[in-house]
Amino acid sequence: MKSIHTAVREQFSQHANYYAQSSAHATGDTLDLILDFAEPKGTEQTLDVATGTGFTAFKFAPKVSHVIATDLTPEMVAKAAELAEEKEIKNIDFSVAAAESLPVADASLDLVTCRIAPHHFQDVPAFLSEVHRVLRTDGLFCMVDSVCPESERLVAWQNRIEKLRDNSHVYGRPPSEWDAMITDAGFSLEKTAHVRNAQMSFLWWVRPKENPPEVVQEIREGFANLSPDEAKEHYTVDPAGDDFYFSWPMYGVKARRT
Repeated sequence: MKSIHTAVREQFSQHANYYAQSSAHATGDTLDLILDFAEPKGTEQTLDVATGTGFTAFKFAPKVSHVIATDLTPEMVAKAAELAEEKEIKNIDFSVAAAESLPVADASLDLVTCRIAPHHFQDVPAFLSEVHRVLRTDGLFCMVDSVCPESERLVAWQNRIEKLRDNSHVYGRPPSEWDAMITDAGFSLEKTAHVRNAQMSFLWWVRPKENPPEVVQEIREGFANLSPDEAKEHYTVDPAGDDFYFSWPMYGVKARRT
């Protein structure tokens, strides 16, 4: 059986251009939220974990002293570096690294960010331990990730749908689990917020060129099996002919290393 890291690398190595064009990653409330939570003053030594094609790192670079941007997938790192060069951003260094093993010295950073990624991580407690290790005392950890509603049935439903579409998906949690894990890792929660990523076209998100028609249909039927209230309240489902638009619930956290 392949490891989670191998599955993630295989999945994301094929889709660097897809993520570089993804409105859900390039825009939406989550990017502004994580910046607002961090309140950068211009002097921060910053790490962006699981940077993907670099959108969060690019947002922070003009507002901090320096950014290290890491990702598990070399192709993603290469694409992010290419985009940074196009944007003439000079204060970012890129590195291939797992979230559970960060190439940064102990207590050397003021700020760690991570956006729309931890549901792909092999070991979230190990990731949080690493973030705690690399931050200075009073350093900030600002994270946004997709979350599940506080419902056992919808936690199971959402993880099944995500896994059908993308076998590098590991596990999505409800906000209460995130709060407990972050405080257990030695952080003090300062702010939390419920937000949304950008509305996505189902036919774009489901990647019909990569996923077999029967899988696409199974995922479509999964959405159809939600109650009207669940579809609207939790996933903002908006029909559009043969397509529909939706968004995942997102949860933002500002936590301080104690």
